[in-house]
Amino acid sequence: MKTTIVTMMLMLTAFIVLKAQDKYDLAVVGYFYDTPKNQIFISINGEKSEQYYVEREELQGKIWGVSMNPLLKQVNKLQNEGWEVVGGMSASGLPSVSLFFYSLRKKR
Repeated sequence: MKTTIVTMMLMLTAFIVLKAQDKYDLAVVGYFYDTPKNQIFISINGEKSEQYYVEREELQGKIWGVSMNPLLKQVNKLQNEGWEVVGGMSASGLPSVSLFFYSLRKKR
């Protein structure tokens, strides 16, 4: 009986804690740079998606794959709109394409 009561109280506490958690919008900003034309992509909540090519002028004369400035500019723009970076920059080295990305969140 005692074990049942303790278990029920733990389950109730866990339920309350889960319900009390803040809700967030989630976003990913990625940067493909080992492609003929660099690309930035943004995905928000799996509902809104945006993708654009990075012009060579934005790379400030660097060869492609060297400048991370386009990615950082986009992340800074989102931070100015209230987004918080929660995931560190990660790299995925595929045989022909490399990707850097940030994960962000914003309280609803």
